[in-house]
Amino acid sequence: MTFYTYGYLTTRHQTWQYARLILIIVLLALFIWLFVYYLRHRWNVKYKDLSIITGTVILLVLGLQLNGLANLHASVVQNGAITDTVKTVAKQLKVKPQQVCVNATTTTDGLLFKTPKGYYRAAYNSDGSAFVLEKLSLYHPHVTIQKER
Repeated sequence: MTFYTYGYLTTRHQTWQYARLILIIVLLALFIWLFVYYLRHRWNVKYKDLSIITGTVILLVLGLQLNGLANLHASVVQNGAITDTVKTVAKQLKVKPQQVCVNATTTTDGLLFKTPKGYYRAAYNSDGSAFVLEKLSLYHPHVTIQKER
């Protein structure tokens, strides 16, 4: 069973966004350099073709970036819900949120929490607005903790 730390839940979406932005900046610089080189040497048409290809790749990457941003927004909303739940559990158990681990990255019924005080399960009401914590005893738990990088 895999448990995720509070730090993992708050930092897991940031790495790919930086890589995509760096890729866009590099492609944009390459496009500008090729286009300027073509304008200086109009007789050499291959730079015009390369700048058109680079511009097309930039548009493709920007489209993927916009799609990724839409997915990221939905994921951040779900991530905000699970981190709020972890904070609430930590507050109820009087421990720090960094000491609480959860077995899912989205808020679902039957979440398991690993804390210094033991294992707990969250049982949500019918509309999902509130939950009750139940103390559990796990038999032979094979726990893997996924920490932030």
